[in-house]
Amino acid sequence: MKTILVPTDFSKNAYSALYCATQLFAEEPCKFVILHSFEDQVTNLTSRIDIGKTEAVVEGLYTASDAKCDALIERINLDAPNDAHYYTATVTSLSLASAINKLIVKEQAHFVVMGSKGSTGANDILVGSNAMMMVQKIQKAPLLIIPADFVCRPILNIAFATGFKRAYLKSELRPLVYLASLSNATIKVLHVHKKEKMTEDQRANFHDLFNILRDSQPESNWLPNDSDHYDAITSFIKKEQTDLLAMIYYKHNAIVRLFREATVQKISKYSKIPFLILPARD
Repeated sequence: MKTILVPTDFSKNAYSALYCATQLFAEEPCKFVILHSFEDQVTNLTSRIDIGKTEAVVEGLYTASDAKCDALIERINLDAPNDAHYYTATVTSLSLASAINKLIVKEQAHFVVMGSKGSTGANDILVGSNAMMMVQKIQKAPLLIIPADFVCRPILNIAFATGFKRAYLKSELRPLVYLASLSNATIKVLHVHKKEKMTEDQRANFHDLFNILRDSQPESNWLPNDSDHYDAITSFIKKEQTDLLAMIYYKHNAIVRLFREATVQKISKYSKIPFLILPARD
């Protein structure tokens, strides 16, 4: 059984992410752990009230959030009935990042699925501040970010962007291979190259990668570096009707630059597909 952790702020996008998760894992027995953090509300409210009233405020937030979670579970059971799926909810005053990392360990979560924008997300930014923070702070489970207004569909084509600069481990690629297996998807390996030839290490990593992905019909796609690195990737995504973009998260690597606001605005013009962030395994 897979355990899927789904943070929510009860926004439309958060519900869409939950619904898409139920469809993605429709044929799999799953436990969905719905998580809501009201840390921001505590901070905002307690800064304006007497310190002695803080405990009562927090208790009220727990009660209200528990009721919203119960209503959310009732709604998803009606919208996506599945005898192989069941739901639990956790409400916390911890920060969202801390709560997610604790629950990943406690629940042995296989994936974290969240919406790209919350209730206050601006329309011109693809990835909201919470999602960006999760990319940087989640280290023990793959993170699947669902864009706003994404229409759920089978994942048939996956783009995996990489530079072959590091050795690959089966353990860090296992979630990618698993997602591809759900709908027999093809994994299209993308590499934006600046030189005609790879180094010996890159060639070795290239062959190791394709050996790990061999059951997922991997394809090699070399993208010329004639234009902006990310324009090349997003143009490929649009042209090839890609259903999901995947990357391994290395600190200070391309994925950090990918999610900078200016670049994200470019990407949003071309593509509104999920992003799968795979944690690197040292």
